[in-house]
Amino acid sequence: MEAGFGSLVVMLLCLIGLIVLIMRFKMHPFYALVLTAVLGAIGFGFPISDVFPTVMSGFGGTIGNIGIVIILGCAIGVILEDTGGALVLANTILKWVGRKNSKLAMAITGYLVSIPVFSDSAIVIMSPVARALSARGGIPLVALLGALNAGILATHTMVPPTPGPIAAAGTLGADLGLMIGLGLIASAAYTLVATLWCGSKRMLEKYPEISHMDNVETSLDGDFSLKSTNGRPLPNAALAFGSILIPVLLICVNSFGSLFIDPASPAIPYLGFIGHPIFALSVGVVLALFMDRERLSLDIVNKWFTASVEQSGFIIIATGAAGAFGGVLKASGVGTFLGNLIAQTALPPVFVPFLISVLLSVSNGSATVSLLTGSAIVLPLMPSLGLSPVIAALAIAAGSSFFYHANASHFWVVLKANNDLPMREGYDLVSIPSALGSIAAMAVVWGMSLFF
Repeated sequence: MEAGFGSLVVMLLCLIGLIVLIMRFKMHPFYALVLTAVLGAIGFGFPISDVFPTVMSGFGGTIGNIGIVIILGCAIGVILEDTGGALVLANTILKWVGRKNSKLAMAITGYLVSIPVFSDSAIVIMSPVARALSARGGIPLVALLGALNAGILATHTMVPPTPGPIAAAGTLGADLGLMIGLGLIASAAYTLVATLWCGSKRMLEKYPEISHMDNVETSLDGDFSLKSTNGRPLPNAALAFGSILIPVLLICVNSFGSLFIDPASPAIPYLGFIGHPIFALSVGVVLALFMDRERLSLDIVNKWFTASVEQSGFIIIATGAAGAFGGVLKASGVGTFLGNLIAQTALPPVFVPFLISVLLSVSNGSATVSLLTGSAIVLPLMPSLGLSPVIAALAIAAGSSFFYHANASHFWVVLKANNDLPMREGYDLVSIPSALGSIAAMAVVWGMSLFF
């Protein structure tokens, strides 16, 4: 379709309506996105016979690309959480970096744990560790908790196989291995800047409180390792790390290995098979299953698998709905028209996806929804922006956690999981660091856009 200013008005009304439905009327994002897609198609003037086929095509195509991958990623996270594997990661990292580098240990732990585990769950699981370190080392809790939260938010929003980044990559057609590799770099910048803020002199003087051991669920023994609180021994560290890192490595080997191997080589199909996200994450799931061999049974495995399907259900259907909305926008031609307008400004194209995501993040308080909706909006703009899919996806990811505040569930989880910290401290501990980290990550993505 040929678009004009009328189509631009329709798109803006769709975006405003979408935000109002989710924020004001608390409508589930799936229904809000599908309703907006249908009304948008009518508003753009689609033939009445094309409205629902366009919506269904966008929905089905998106789910087909990422549905299984999201479920497998959630399965790894569920098993890590239930077996104590997340605590093993913290235990091992603490031993590697030592007592004097507790802030670094918390940042690295959050950075790794949040790749397969949802951010809210990661905070609940790992906050006792931060409180124990605070009490043991006499370190203000704000520094340790801030470092932990920085790492968690960074990879939760930027690194597959976390569902949000997977969904954005799938919608825009970004190479998953490249998304992981570049996302790890950009999220490291996010983690560093946010951690430095939380450990700054200003923050330590403003919030000097040390946590008390009697409020901590997980204690530390004499050699600075974690004790399990569930009565069972903690799982093997190699399996805990392997369940996260081996899938990532397999996907990256496929993406980067194909750059150095002759496309006609008989090894290419095999490389594509072992590096396919479904195979790679299946390997991670198998490794994770053996982290608790004492309890391993058909009932336990089914419990974990059922939980992973339930946990991923929202992400999958919301991703499909975002794909439906994006399909309507793409078919309307408004993306090309808007892209031509943007090309006449001095704004670097890479900042367009970022600013769209920032607006969504501040409005709805969910990084996942921002990634889903942002990628749907950016999809029709791609030809005019001239960005590679992975850079566009990373720019959206960088903005998706900008200034987490009181409308974000994660904001309240951080406070509630740490003995009901005051809301005032939440803005210094969560909101400002997330904004600074987001800007730092975007600066790195901007630099990457010069080469990718």
